[in-house]
Amino acid sequence: MAKLTPKQERFCQLVSGGSTYADAYREAYSSRGKASTIQTEASKLARNPAVTHRVEALTEQKGRALARKAVTDRELVVGKLRAWVSDGIDPTTGDEPTQQMLTAAQLLGRSVALFTDKLEQTTDDRTADDVAAEIERRLAQANANSDREGSDLH
Repeated sequence: MAKLTPKQERFCQLVSGGSTYADAYREAYSSRGKASTIQTEASKLARNPAVTHRVEALTEQKGRALARKAVTDRELVVGKLRAWVSDGIDPTTGDEPTQQMLTAAQLLGRSVALFTDKLEQTTDDRTADDVAAEIERRLAQANANSDREGSDLH
């Protein structure tokens, strides 16, 4: 692959960081031109195979870094919680964990999906005829109950 210029590298860094092509071009090249010109030049630059390859490489690199950070955060939370549960003290301070420390660990744990709320949902696969029969049965039962009490539901 051809070596990128410093401006092309900056463009790649900005795009991989989430900027639009036009915004990245405008910043990397300090461009103050018309919006249509910037858009055209940014699109041309983005189609350059060396630029495309670099943006993809940077995006993959950032994804791997995020995954590593999540694992590190997860290990931190688990380690602290294990120490608090087994020893009853914070290994870094030697004190009992405060409510703020526990809340911070809980929030950090949630941010890396360490704790998840579990929702169990059961489905009852019934046909429309089954539902209609159930409604009729309940209405008949309600009418029978109301007849005993002296009033009719219909």
